Amino acid sequence: MRFRGASLWRRLWREPLTRFFAVGAGLFLVYAVVGTHSPADDRRIHIDQYELQVLAALWQAQWRRPPTHDELTQLVVDRVREEVLYREALALNLDENDVLVRRRLAQKLEMALNDVAAMIEPSGDDLRQYFEKHAHLYLDPARLTLTHKFFSDDRRGDTVDADARTALKALIAGDTVDDDSFHAAKTLTLHNADRLAQVFGTAFRDAVVAHAAPPRSQRAWFGPVLSAYGVHLVRVHAFREARSQTIGAVRETVLEDWRRDYVAARESERYAEMRALYDVDVAPFASIGELVQP
Repeated sequence: MRFRGASLWRRLWREPLTRFFAVGAGLFLVYAVVGTHSPADDRRIHIDQYELQVLAALWQAQWRRPPTHDELTQLVVDRVREEVLYREALALNLDENDVLVRRRLAQKLEMALNDVAAMIEPSGDDLRQYFEKHAHLYLDPARLTLTHKFFSDDRRGDTVDADARTALKALIAGDTVDDDSFHAAKTLTLHNADRLAQVFGTAFRDAVVAHAAPPRSQRAWFGPVLSAYGVHLVRVHAFREARSQTIGAVRETVLEDWRRDYVAARESERYAEMRALYDVDVAPFASIGELVQP
């Protein structure tokens, strides 16, 4: 029986999930033992005027302007977060034999916490509930084929709209019209209608999809339709609405998204627990001008 038990443990230890939970349990055990016995002084984070000036100066060097009050506040929040994660990483001895700076240590702790959460497998019900809640993200997108005529704002100025409307009457009558050159093709077949927004902008996409959707069945010229470049006349040759998909068809994508959201939520919860252990003291910074030297 002792031999069988040892063999069973060896087989269990070969399983990646078993080793993972053992390491994860060890990580949080070390945190519980080491982190709760830190000196009281290590639980105070003081952001003084000098550090506020450094944060403001670094911002100004990057963006060529002083930070606003809200932007400086966010810099302080980020700095406190970094310091909290840095100290917790030191408490776990993650700095041993490591020459990386404080930010890298904070990142190591974040990655360790994320790895623990990322290995969690949702139940079938949990994954299905997540899929149903976010079903709009997993639609088989609308597809269409269209042709457009383009009238440039830059070339036509104030007459662009009138020119487009005159051309529309000619097209409806079956005549040919001359339009302006465009940087993309004049006839497009898209397996994802949302790509229209990448080329023409969201207003153009919304107008075209709204016009093409049932109950409209006529594939006639319509417009003018505005884009980021000017005015268009559009004719939709073929359109298929977006369709719902089953969870089986997109399970891997849903699982990846569930894990991402799960990890983000657990990271936020874990950081809140660690942040609560610290007394943060930030110097007042009512005037940005006091911190940023000309």
